[in-house]
Amino acid sequence: MTLPRLLVVALLGIGLPAATPAYAAAGARIWIASAADRVFSTSRPAGGAPTSIALYAARGEQEAAQIAIRPSSAATLTDLRVTATALSGPGGAGIPASNILVRRAYDHPDVEVMAGDAERPPAGRASYYDALVENVPRDLPGGITQPYHYSVTVPAGQAPGVYAGRVLVSSASMGLRLVDVRLTVYEVTVPATDESTFKMNNWFTSAGWDYNGTERSIPAQYDHAPMYSGNWWKVIANIAANHRRHRNNVIYADFQALLIPKTTAGPGGRLRFDWSIFDKFVNTFVAAGAMQYIYTPTLLEPVAGGKAGAEILRGVGGGGTAVKRDVVAPGGADANAYYDQVFPALKAHLDEMRWTDRFYLSALDEPRTQAQVDAANWLYAKYRQYFPEPLTNEAHLQPLNGLDGNLTTVTPIIYHYEQQIGYFQNLRVNGTELWLYNCIDPRGPQMNRFISYHLAKTRLTPWLTWKIGGTGYLHWGWNFWFDDIGNPGAPADTFNGRQSGDHWLVRPNKAAYDIYDSLRSETQLDGLEDYELLNLLARSKPLTARAIAAGLITDTVTYTRSGAAVDLAHKQILDQLTDGGPDHRYPFADDFGGGDGEWVRGRGTWSVASTGEYLQTGTSGWGFTSTPKNRAYADVAASADLKIVGVNPEGGDTNWAGFMIRSSNATDMDTGYLVALRDNRQVFIYRSGKELAHAEAPDYRPGTYTRFRVTAFGDRLSVYVGDKAEPVLTLTDSAYRAGQVALVTGGASVRFDNVVLDAVDNLAVVQQVPAA
Repeated sequence: MTLPRLLVVALLGIGLPAATPAYAAAGARIWIASAADRVFSTSRPAGGAPTSIALYAARGEQEAAQIAIRPSSAATLTDLRVTATALSGPGGAGIPASNILVRRAYDHPDVEVMAGDAERPPAGRASYYDALVENVPRDLPGGITQPYHYSVTVPAGQAPGVYAGRVLVSSASMGLRLVDVRLTVYEVTVPATDESTFKMNNWFTSAGWDYNGTERSIPAQYDHAPMYSGNWWKVIANIAANHRRHRNNVIYADFQALLIPKTTAGPGGRLRFDWSIFDKFVNTFVAAGAMQYIYTPTLLEPVAGGKAGAEILRGVGGGGTAVKRDVVAPGGADANAYYDQVFPALKAHLDEMRWTDRFYLSALDEPRTQAQVDAANWLYAKYRQYFPEPLTNEAHLQPLNGLDGNLTTVTPIIYHYEQQIGYFQNLRVNGTELWLYNCIDPRGPQMNRFISYHLAKTRLTPWLTWKIGGTGYLHWGWNFWFDDIGNPGAPADTFNGRQSGDHWLVRPNKAAYDIYDSLRSETQLDGLEDYELLNLLARSKPLTARAIAAGLITDTVTYTRSGAAVDLAHKQILDQLTDGGPDHRYPFADDFGGGDGEWVRGRGTWSVASTGEYLQTGTSGWGFTSTPKNRAYADVAASADLKIVGVNPEGGDTNWAGFMIRSSNATDMDTGYLVALRDNRQVFIYRSGKELAHAEAPDYRPGTYTRFRVTAFGDRLSVYVGDKAEPVLTLTDSAYRAGQVALVTGGASVRFDNVVLDAVDNLAVVQQVPAA
């Protein structure tokens, strides 16, 4: 039956009949996919694919799904329309249609498939859906799958309960099909964007930064929008609104560039700073609810010879009143004179606006040489003369010897964090904030938000940050709408031009002076909401929160690629926040008689022997782990029978076997405590790249089974060897309070048996846990 358009519209306001199952739709298949799983133009529904939408949300949260529509190869769906009804709920409550968006995903024809763990479209195509554009009637050719992004924003004051509605899929050639929607709202509220616990720093183009592509990006994409024009400010206001909706709470505001238009130079070059444009810019984000922190672009820049130049403002020409940007030597007379003017003026103005404790300064992006580090240290020292308690941050690719003490936040690119976990964790446990960072790299198995990568990677990046104790994330390319980073020329065709997704997360809506979102920006939002919910759960159930996260992420390269799996974990968090029960306990015992199905193998060569022991036979490396699945512990007694049966000849009898205790990621050697026994009778405790303590175990006999036991209660760790009632080593340390427990070996072939993990409530119980 073909329904006239007017009848379809009228149905929105009345009760609807039971939905026709999507699989029965004449001439088309309709199914539902996770918003964090890719749907391609060649995708077909998997067996058992859902045909109705089920969402689970906190108050103040946006939740989404994808509606995939695929006509048969012989049928074109003409005048295809996808429309959502309002949601009705308990006691007459409802969520209006204005809180519901249905947007069509745009199929970009020329996406660069990045190296590493990319997700390639079926049937050899090169196109990917990403941008979310207007949902207007259109024809859908036969044999092409078209996803629509359905999202609901739950008001912060919404009553908890179950809400129901429909999505109407109609076509002149197909008739009307109905998709049921069921949204469960929990009595949990995520904080507003400007009250977040996570710091999301998407660098976006406006003024300054590189004084080139950044300043040209908006005028090049939007008609009649030169910098500081009415249309330019309209774009900035829409960017601010978009930031609030997507929890981008660290605004990228170049205070120095925003000073230039109205600042003047007086006699002797003395500057008269005018803060009006800077204030207007920042207050645009304040008014939108998107400003929690200000992050100013770097004041130093790389120059020839591995050195750095300092950006200053000075009068134009001989005594002119206008000012321009110039680059001078750090530490020189011009630089010192300028910063001795601008920093006290900046401090006084930030104090007046009550923004001082929200203002991040970054000296130099990705410093690479000692000369650049020296220049950054000079700038930070100068800054501290006027800002005694500054917020400082660097995005970097390598350890920055000599710069650590000047940074309140470190921001390594993800693969660099992976290579230097101990370095960054030591900084973190000693009070430095830790963020993660992506920029062009990594292009391997790590998480990144390229278009050709799994959407789950974008969603899981905040989860990974939470697991390692981080508090923020930086990405350089929110809207750098040019093809060439180093030499921006003509503006990029962000829809049909070649693109990787690194340069931009969103695209210009030119007609409206607004922003088109993307599947990736929505998925990133979901991950940021997950982070807030994990923090809420960790307040009352820290072990449950860690166990849920462990079910998705083992380490920086081992994690689920399934968006549906993340959706399920999101629901588990909400269920645990509202069930009223205690934190979960995870007692565990395994003699390996039934195999190792309850274990997650990390690096190494793990197997279960025919005699029922757990073997790790590799001696070629250190840090080989296997971890009980989806469990976490705070106060714990961990014990196992272990026997070292072979060692790496280069390490001799100094190699080891034992436990990782309270590790953030199961395979990390540098989050949590490595507590182990060497074949030379030495017991040691190691944390984040450093040995904290060691002792001798005189009763240990090489080549025989030894009962090895570790207890952790509060900040006290004790190690027992054999059947002795007294520990051979006790240590007090408070860096790690909860995490996973793993078996671990280093340069040794080891047999394990009779593993027991007991969660305990007090020190007396810990001390009374029997040795066997």
